[in-house]
Amino acid sequence: MRVKRVFCTLLLLMPLMLPAQGVSIAGKTNKPHALVRLLTYDDMFSFEQKTAAVTHSDENGRFALNADIKEITPAQIAVNLDRVDLVLTPSGNYDIEVFVPEKKHDASFFEQEKPSLKINSAEDNGLMRQLIATESFINDFVYENMNAIYRGRKAYLIDTLQNRINKTVAKNRNAFVDGFVKYKLASVRMAVVSGGAKKIISQYFDNQPVLYSQSAYMELFSEAFEGYFKSREFNSHEFAEALFSGYGKFSDYLKKNDFMARNPQLAELVIMKYLCEIYFENQERKTVATEYLNAIGKSSKYLKNKLVASDVLARLQRLSYDTEAPSFSLKNEDGEVVSLSDYQDKMVLLQFVDRVSDMTSRQFEALNVLQHQWGDTIAVVTIATKESFDDFKELFYDKWYEWQLLNLGDDMLLWEKYSVRTSPEYVIIKKKGRIGMAPAPAPDHYLDYHVRRISRYN
Repeated sequence: MRVKRVFCTLLLLMPLMLPAQGVSIAGKTNKPHALVRLLTYDDMFSFEQKTAAVTHSDENGRFALNADIKEITPAQIAVNLDRVDLVLTPSGNYDIEVFVPEKKHDASFFEQEKPSLKINSAEDNGLMRQLIATESFINDFVYENMNAIYRGRKAYLIDTLQNRINKTVAKNRNAFVDGFVKYKLASVRMAVVSGGAKKIISQYFDNQPVLYSQSAYMELFSEAFEGYFKSREFNSHEFAEALFSGYGKFSDYLKKNDFMARNPQLAELVIMKYLCEIYFENQERKTVATEYLNAIGKSSKYLKNKLVASDVLARLQRLSYDTEAPSFSLKNEDGEVVSLSDYQDKMVLLQFVDRVSDMTSRQFEALNVLQHQWGDTIAVVTIATKESFDDFKELFYDKWYEWQLLNLGDDMLLWEKYSVRTSPEYVIIKKKGRIGMAPAPAPDHYLDYHVRRISRYN
């Protein structure tokens, strides 16, 4: 019996014990001398990434990336800060092109054209070719039949789609692609059939393997288990009592549920999803979520769940209140180096900008009013991209803005460290370089309220 248990444990760990195999990517981009990175996802639950390889494109935009991976892995190619998605297979060889469109200065962040990926060739057992073709086929079919599927609830169309995929896409499909099809269609099915979530959980998750690297699986997981612990299967009073009794008692309470007991590996993911939901509700629940994620990270029987718990906690804590703000040392308009550490005894409002526009001009005017109200109590620091620095330098001179203007220069990854998505974007930093609020609202959307609120407890 003991031998059997050991054998089963080894089977569970086998995907994690596989030797790493080399992946080679030969690429070209329309951005010469750009920073090029290969970013791999740890899993599609936490969405945490690791930098697997780094290089720069040459004067002709060509680059090469090499990395080791153990299994089929979702990844991104980042050209400077723009990214494209792909899925890599061990020992795969790829010839790709990444096109990064020029930024439109009269368009918002959400209206900008997205970068695109062209795969010239891929030695990966047909994975990328089949995946792209299948996803495009599914999206086109669902779009063309949207009313009939979602409003008419004609579930038979999903079976029609499955049959067409079987006839159209390669018969000897990669197993990863089969999994993508299975869970992508299940997501459509859940929106059509009555009692969708319960049926989907029974059919697609009960006694099924957990597919950490399959985006379609994790998308369906997120939809199916939304509000799972609020269902009739769990008494709200008993659940709340168990939640605040410590992770051990909480786990024991959940094991009374047949589904959770049958699927202990998946059950930990369901718990982690719930912990993500309650983390920002209040300090008490934040403490519980942190304690439980640490417990899973240390004591889970499943190595992958340990890694996921660690990644989830890192993601939740990144830029959260009172965590350490990413440091920087950048030059101002006089060429002097200014660091975040220079403001240890003062609150700081960071403003990230990448171009002068009507919107930035209006926000600067509003910020100027606030800056005069705050006086020396708050240090305002604007960080402009290398390309836009001279334009903002001129704007500061014309409008007599008196706060600090810094040049991002080549430290473009600072935008990623602060998770900057739009421009302008704001971050409030407390004394001692601790995060106060990230992101913070714009000057004309209650920024002053939050600055003063955080200042009271600083």
